[in-house]
Amino acid sequence: MNTNKILIAALIGGVFSFFFGWLVFGIIFKDAMNVPMEGFMKPESEFVLWAMVVSNLMWGLLMAYIFVQWANISTWMSGATAGAILGFLISAAYDFGFFAMTNMFTMSSMLTDIAVNTVYVGIMGAVVGWWLGRK
Repeated sequence: MNTNKILIAALIGGVFSFFFGWLVFGIIFKDAMNVPMEGFMKPESEFVLWAMVVSNLMWGLLMAYIFVQWANISTWMSGATAGAILGFLISAAYDFGFFAMTNMFTMSSMLTDIAVNTVYVGIMGAVVGWWLGRK
């Protein structure tokens, strides 16, 4: 296993994910995915920053590990494609489950979340794929 390659790609993917997620979820789509549960979302001042950083690093590690160990992805296009597929499947699996068993989503907010996550993880995959293939 090429541990250094995976860890560097994971760090780059995680850092990108953190800042891109802030742009996508914190600014652009902040009000688009209204959760109908009162008090569900913490106010921004109460966010647990270290946990958010760990979450983004785990996304980067997931992409890097799959791309290096299983898929041999080393272009931005193949990274974007694989990332979008993973983003769609993971977010759809979670969101449909939450929609079925909780009041967390409306149909519209669930579908919006799946679409946004598909694009978000696809772009993150493009960054990781580009990094892995650069010369």
